[in-house]
Amino acid sequence: MEKKIRFRNHISVVLEQLGAASWVVFVLLLTNVDDVVEFFENGTSEEINMTALIVGAVLFGILVLACTYQLLLWWKTYISICDNSIVIERNTLHKKKNTIGIKNISNVNTEQNLFEMFLGTCKVKLDTNSMSTADQTDVKIVLKKTDAEQLKSYIMKLMRQCKGEEEPAETQEVMVWNLEAQTKDMVKHGFLSINIFSVFIALGSFVGVVEIFMGAAGKISAGESLSGIFLSAIMAAGIYISVIWDIVKGFIRYYGFKIARREDKLHICYGFLKKVNYTIPIEKINGVILRQSFTARITGQYMAEIINIGMGDDAAEAEAFLFPYCKKESVKVRLKQLLPELEHTVQMEYEKQPKEAWIAWLWPSFLYLLFAVFATVAGVMYMPKYSKWMLTGVALVSLWALLLVIAYYRTAGSRFGEEELLLVQGYFRKTYCFLPYRKIQYVELKQNFPAKLVRLQKGEIHLLASARNRIQNLPYFSEKDGEIIKERIIETTEVR
Repeated sequence: MEKKIRFRNHISVVLEQLGAASWVVFVLLLTNVDDVVEFFENGTSEEINMTALIVGAVLFGILVLACTYQLLLWWKTYISICDNSIVIERNTLHKKKNTIGIKNISNVNTEQNLFEMFLGTCKVKLDTNSMSTADQTDVKIVLKKTDAEQLKSYIMKLMRQCKGEEEPAETQEVMVWNLEAQTKDMVKHGFLSINIFSVFIALGSFVGVVEIFMGAAGKISAGESLSGIFLSAIMAAGIYISVIWDIVKGFIRYYGFKIARREDKLHICYGFLKKVNYTIPIEKINGVILRQSFTARITGQYMAEIINIGMGDDAAEAEAFLFPYCKKESVKVRLKQLLPELEHTVQMEYEKQPKEAWIAWLWPSFLYLLFAVFATVAGVMYMPKYSKWMLTGVALVSLWALLLVIAYYRTAGSRFGEEELLLVQGYFRKTYCFLPYRKIQYVELKQNFPAKLVRLQKGEIHLLASARNRIQNLPYFSEKDGEIIKERIIETTEVR
């Protein structure tokens, strides 16, 4: 009889969920801050005391209810492992039972956020080979760190048994990493990851915050309400902090990055504010992506990702990271060490879109001009005093749109190899996506009327991957090459 394991999540999940609920309360207070400030400025002491008492009681009641609800969920939710499956069962008013076959699990990974590091807990993440659930983590189990590591090892053992693989001999050998990023590597990666537009937005929002506080003194002396000033400052500061974080995270997100290839698996560790530990079966890797920011494109640097279920599902994980920015020669060396199965793909050269693509773009261009003319005429008729500003705005937007189209034409393209498909996308940034035909789920090809006249088509490649990488766009290419894609997908499917 097969061994059965039944357990609950660590009780700390209750505190994590309450932390999320507290943000909801904060947002509600922030959206009504104008009324709150006005009340405290104009209300009597008795009214203020009574209101504070009522608000405090309501907030305390919400906290008690949320705590009770989360405790009930924790107490009534069980995770069981038996009969080569994992069962998550919730026995609250709404009974729910989710059964996942061990053979359908794609990855078993662990991660820790700051709160979990403080408590000594760890999250085990299970992802499945399902197109319907590839955009989200199917199961998250929170346990003490040692228990989480043991659970991960046990599930991976069951996965090997389902595949009929032999159990590897136990060893105490220390992991030897193929690549350990140094501080200088991550600093370079951080600088090359910076979005130029984020820098301009950060400067603009900083200037806005400074101007708000400089003008606050004059408004206060004039007897104006502080609520408007406070709200404006909060909004500008929020934008500034968000953009600054977008810049800073490129320097610290992959802190302590290490990667190793062991037999048929990749082992990846990194993180500062959030530590992750991935174990990726090579057979579950559905493609490789090389990315270039604008500055990296100028300096000839590339960073690499893998297309895989599980990595990159959460908003906090921007991509399925493989290694940081480096020169193309280093890309070849690293792929040879980590993914020799796809090493030859970086040798592929792509072809830019045919010149006839400009004809295919006539239809969307016509629609844009029609909308721009209609909006401008309507604006001039109803608000004639702003006509110069509107005309200037439409001209600038049109010029920017034309610049983007030119940049896209000079950047995007494709190449249909014997075993792999290369897709290149981008405007000022650039992305190379290498996809084995055997990993493609299906292809959707499209043509508008002008494209049909010049025998061009574009399309979408659908993969078994996270939400970010599930659909890869195929730029315009010759109509006859569409049959090549279909034939090679069918050939590799028959081989599988």
